[in-house]
Amino acid sequence: MGYRKNHHTNEYSRNEIVNKKLIGRLVEQSGISRGDLVYDIGSGSGVISEALLKKGARVVGIEKDREIYRKCREKLVGQDRFELYLDDFLIMDFPPKEAYKIFSNIPFVHTADIVNRLLFNANPPSDCYLVLQKEAAERYAGIPRETLASLVLKPVFWVDIVCHFSRKDFFPVPSVDIVLLQVEKRRSRLVSGRDYGLYRDFIVFCREEADRTIKKSLKRLFTYPQLKQLSRLLNIDFRSRPADLNFVQYLAIFQFYLGLYLKNLAPPVRGAGERLREKQENMVKTHRTRKR
Repeated sequence: MGYRKNHHTNEYSRNEIVNKKLIGRLVEQSGISRGDLVYDIGSGSGVISEALLKKGARVVGIEKDREIYRKCREKLVGQDRFELYLDDFLIMDFPPKEAYKIFSNIPFVHTADIVNRLLFNANPPSDCYLVLQKEAAERYAGIPRETLASLVLKPVFWVDIVCHFSRKDFFPVPSVDIVLLQVEKRRSRLVSGRDYGLYRDFIVFCREEADRTIKKSLKRLFTYPQLKQLSRLLNIDFRSRPADLNFVQYLAIFQFYLGLYLKNLAPPVRGAGERLREKQENMVKTHRTRKR
């Protein structure tokens, strides 16, 4: 379920979905089929789990709050095809070894952590429906422009916003817009598993200097004739910024790069993702230790 911070108590209250008919319709229209194993992370009162059970899915609910877990258990446990666990998704033993799907109204305050744990593991879900704040969902979908997150996801997943909720679909009524994001694993990856780590480094490398033009970012990797060839083939204005490129253009540039440097990869690209992680971790440490 969604959470919103209560600044007076420093606790997190919940934006529960109260529009059961809408959730039932969304589950019915989803790619979830009878017999699928589906996880409901932050199951709350069980509205989503109940709709999944009606669809014929095998449902595993995960709830961190003991009182809400008890109420959900009283309501749903005993039904066939349903299991409920009192646990924290971020530290529990996950994911399963078998194929599974997700349909969840996850805690908004943990969106990034949950999405990373779900999608960047050895066995990600084949299909994933997440109720998210619109701003976060647009970041993953690359709307209106591609982000680092969207560019990293798209070679492996098809990502799109499939429903815009009314704020009245929730209680308490949220102060932000909420949507349903679908992240479906592609049947055929656009970047192989062998090359995916290099692709991530390539994307970070191209975008790590936000004020650089595309030409300045890419001239460290390509010769001038090669840049002219890319510009002509992909209709790129190299005076614009890396943020102006779309996913298809980035993918094509990476494939061009991979073909040129398959045996002798340009050293600046390797490790760019790790350098970014270290930089972000240092920023977090600095923020935590800063005097107030």
